[in-house]
Amino acid sequence: MNQEGTSLNEMDLVSLLALVQTGKLADAIAVVKANPNPMEASAAFIELSKQTYRDLKDVSSMVALGNAGTQFAVSKAASSENSADAEKLRKYAKVLAFNTAANCWPGWGDIGIDIKTEHLQAGLKLAELCRDLTVELKLGHQELGTAHWLIGALDLAMGHYADSLAELQCAKEEFRAGGNSDQVLLADGYAALALKAQQESRLAGAHELDRILLLLGNQNSKEAQFFANQLITADRVLLPASLSDVG
Repeated sequence: MNQEGTSLNEMDLVSLLALVQTGKLADAIAVVKANPNPMEASAAFIELSKQTYRDLKDVSSMVALGNAGTQFAVSKAASSENSADAEKLRKYAKVLAFNTAANCWPGWGDIGIDIKTEHLQAGLKLAELCRDLTVELKLGHQELGTAHWLIGALDLAMGHYADSLAELQCAKEEFRAGGNSDQVLLADGYAALALKAQQESRLAGAHELDRILLLLGNQNSKEAQFFANQLITADRVLLPASLSDVG
């Protein structure tokens, strides 16, 4: 580490990950924050959080890094006298908030990942921060649609079905305004899952999900196939077998 601080390329992420793995999370956070370059520190938070999820499968530490990193970037942005730097830092915060919140979504079915209620709650707060930063940064329809989708997905996993459907409707409207038909279908598919999860709308939701999967299959695009597989996995992971087997 030189006197002017460590760049992201030079920062020993292996050592930082080892600190996290050995229970020295606070030390890892302190080392990242000590970098005098807030851009590099923010980028390091993003990478360390990603590796903590992917390599350690430690959701709690990932959430702690996500919270610390977003707070750091937002705070540095607020105190920056350079508007361009402030915008970049808010973008770093937005990316970290999204990534962390997305990894709190249990519907991916990732092996070795155990999502608890507190992770969902933390993920929802970060997803809302992501949405707010997306609006503030004026990132456009697709980014805003994705932010609303993530909130809706987390609400779905928490059993907040009315909230989920409202957020997914917002996502659908943003995706439609952005001209992405595959993502419109994705939002509709998640709404179908929210319907299928409820006793009173189980059959309607199951039929709607089948319809959406058929439409995605007819799109003949890699994105549509990815979305279809995502919905199939979420259906299997989130909903009891008795619901997933409804025809």
